[in-house]
Amino acid sequence: MMFNPGGPPAPGLNNGPPLMGVPSTQTPVSDPPTQPPPVNPPPPPPTGAGNFSRLGPSGLKAKRPIPSYNINQPSVSPVPNNLPPNALPVSTAQPAGPSPPSNMPPGGMPPQPNMAQYPGMPHQPNTPQYPGGMPPQPGMPSPQPGMPPQPGMPLEPGTPMVDPATQRMRQMSLSDRSYINLMEHRSIFPKDEKLTCLPPLPPDLLTHNKYPEHFCSTLNVVPSSSSILSKLKVPFGLVIQPFKDLGEEVPIVTPPIPRCKVCRTYVNPYVQLNDGARRWKCNICARLNDMPADYFYGEDGRRVPFDVASRPELNCSLVEYIAPSEYTTRPPQGAVYLYLIDVSIGAVQSGMVKMACKVLGEEIDSIPGDSRRSIGIICFSSKLHYFNLHKNSGQPQMLVVPDLDEPFIPTIDELIVNIKEEKQKIKDLLAIIPTVFADSKDPDCAVGPVLKAAKELIFRYGGRLTLLMSRSPSIGEGTVKKRADTSKLEGLSLSPLDDFYKTLALECTQKQVTVDLFLFPNDNMDVPTVSTISQFSSGSVYYYPQYHYEKNPLMAEKFVTEFRHYVVRPIAFEAVLRIRCTSGVNIHSFFGNCFVRAHDLIALANVSPDVAFGVQISIDDNLHESKLAIFQSALLFTSAKGDRRIRVHTLALPISSDPQTIYNNLNIDASISILAKMAVEKSNSASLGDAREALQYAVVDPLIKYRTDYCPAAKGSGQLAVPVSQRLLPLYISSLLKSKAFRLQNVSVDDRYFAMLQFKTLPIEEIMLMIYPRLFSLHNLAETWTDKNTVPPRLPLTAEKLTRQGAFLLQTHEHFIVWIGRHVSDIFVNSIYNAASYNDLPELKVGIEHHDNAISDLLHDLISLLAKVREVPTTIVSVREDTRSGSMFLQHLVEDRSDGQISYYEFLQKIQQQVG
Repeated sequence: MMFNPGGPPAPGLNNGPPLMGVPSTQTPVSDPPTQPPPVNPPPPPPTGAGNFSRLGPSGLKAKRPIPSYNINQPSVSPVPNNLPPNALPVSTAQPAGPSPPSNMPPGGMPPQPNMAQYPGMPHQPNTPQYPGGMPPQPGMPSPQPGMPPQPGMPLEPGTPMVDPATQRMRQMSLSDRSYINLMEHRSIFPKDEKLTCLPPLPPDLLTHNKYPEHFCSTLNVVPSSSSILSKLKVPFGLVIQPFKDLGEEVPIVTPPIPRCKVCRTYVNPYVQLNDGARRWKCNICARLNDMPADYFYGEDGRRVPFDVASRPELNCSLVEYIAPSEYTTRPPQGAVYLYLIDVSIGAVQSGMVKMACKVLGEEIDSIPGDSRRSIGIICFSSKLHYFNLHKNSGQPQMLVVPDLDEPFIPTIDELIVNIKEEKQKIKDLLAIIPTVFADSKDPDCAVGPVLKAAKELIFRYGGRLTLLMSRSPSIGEGTVKKRADTSKLEGLSLSPLDDFYKTLALECTQKQVTVDLFLFPNDNMDVPTVSTISQFSSGSVYYYPQYHYEKNPLMAEKFVTEFRHYVVRPIAFEAVLRIRCTSGVNIHSFFGNCFVRAHDLIALANVSPDVAFGVQISIDDNLHESKLAIFQSALLFTSAKGDRRIRVHTLALPISSDPQTIYNNLNIDASISILAKMAVEKSNSASLGDAREALQYAVVDPLIKYRTDYCPAAKGSGQLAVPVSQRLLPLYISSLLKSKAFRLQNVSVDDRYFAMLQFKTLPIEEIMLMIYPRLFSLHNLAETWTDKNTVPPRLPLTAEKLTRQGAFLLQTHEHFIVWIGRHVSDIFVNSIYNAASYNDLPELKVGIEHHDNAISDLLHDLISLLAKVREVPTTIVSVREDTRSGSMFLQHLVEDRSDGQISYYEFLQKIQQQVG
């Protein structure tokens, strides 16, 4: 059956990521179309489907060829210059009205509501049924009531060409439906914009589920067997942000630490307590364990009643244990930071050296650590420049080493000094470095030699290396050659050209050293090769193309904001992360910047609070006898203050054998995050074309399965039937394919690979903003934003929602962008920018001052609310509609056609053809 109106309403969804569509074969257009573009005859439906739970390390699996379409069409400007001043219609979005049923016979009567099926025509209401239908009568001009249509009979005048399924669907609200038709419904965003939907647990268990957005599953109900999972055609995985900065909110637990004697699972709120809580049953391996005797005795040694409510580990899914000595292999070390600064001519002239030294000097007191924290600085170009900061050296002294093959390395006591003891000397050095190298004419960059020297310098202690470089390595070990022609994008390989940096990264991981990269390229830097030093040492990569502190103020402000956050944010050292699963469920693969030590264990020399990891899950045994599936992550780390800690996060999910229940509890945000990470892995192991193909079938396969099993009547009806829980999947996949990581046109190798690194390492909220940013109208914010504790209604990312008489706020992963229409009210301009009119505004303005008026208060309140959940502070930029800078706003309107890429509606048409 197509409908299940008597079933329970589908739960609300979270927002999830997008994909880029298959290109169109339409003729070029220059004016806004008024009708949906023509479509090609539908290809035969694909056979087979991907099984995400059984894929290898390469991630997504491309199985079948996708029909090729011509994408080399002239792009259509979303803002034509000849538009009337009162509106900004879209030239790229397609109308969403219904199409006539594709299976309508030319001379037959269309189906009517509530009719039984006959050959040619359904049964009419309140009329007798004719088993075989009345035979055709000679000379009959039109059908009579109660008769099925006969060959050659004309349609009844005024008969609507709407099939009963579509008619019934129109009469149902979204919450009453088990599925919707995306070819008709465009308002598909949920009103509740929670990051993740909670699993359907009993209330007493749900109260324990703290911080679900930091450890969540793509499926909030776990299939009871691998066969059910393979039939669903949906990914099954976890996304975890293990070191999320939660301030003082995480409960701290002191030893003893209750753990299972067999599988070493930590006690958690979902275990079964027996014998008056003296014993507990492990919910991973089912073994009975004794509760520590300390739980039953007070500080004075007297026996006290056991109070479950007083134990955080039995009430909160996230706790942090203070680790005893047996959890350490050596005494915790003090935090060590070593900064490697490129001083070649490009780095100096762009202002990178000056701004980096300025931020470090300003934040020297805020660097994480205890009284033992230490810092060192090395500059490099075609030579290495060491600085002696020892307390007996007086003023800082510079030692220049030109030999790059076997460079001299001073002692660690001379180069790396205690911040508390030598703070003023460090600040003096940072102040003079820009002056010392102000006249540098050296164009070379000895990245390999400086990294090897730095690793040897701190390998005894471990720590963090921060490398700031403005060009590709050009001299000494690790020199990067120019990458071959990349014009064949479909078969583009993004593999590293050299293993030097990967080998060095593995050596760093072994010594508990992480390398973070800050890249400032003005030309090709070969990010796929250079970034492996960070990928395999659990580091991060930051990217600022065309950086210049005066000529590119937006990029300059972005670097200062992110670098300041980087210097002062919390950090963990010498960490390992292990994930345990219920018996019968296993970890298939990890995604992220880490070193995989075992199938369930990754090594992390450093852990940042801003990164997340993906985990692909497989089901090996039936789970019919289990009520809950348990997943537990345990992060063992040393804090910057030298404490050895264990952060334990437990996730409990119900188990079901009903596919409909599983469909209805899909976490779309987590699903898109996992699919993006898998696609990045596919691009690296195979090609960009394979990754794009696999992403498209990540939409097609589950929709074919759903249509076949739950709404077969939708086949051939012109509908695209989608479960309510997956209604955002085509939109997010369409947008994902238009992102820099996976689009085909106008993206350099460095830009593309950096975008892939972001998909690989960022948490869910950041990935969602990369794929489908948030758009809000500002000119009527007082009317639309009634509840200041929730975000106002968001707008679809299409130019048809813009007006030249308004202003709009776009929240992307990198910026807040305010787009100002050319006919916006002077009152708005004066209230926000203290300018007389639109014409007095600059083309691009970085930052927005807070003025004493209601409109300015509203804007800043909204930005503050949106920025609360962000990991990294975000810059604010304002752009005018009629300037070149306005393109940085328009490029995010992913539902429109642009640069040879089809619109979201056209993408739906292609998907509908393949689903059938």
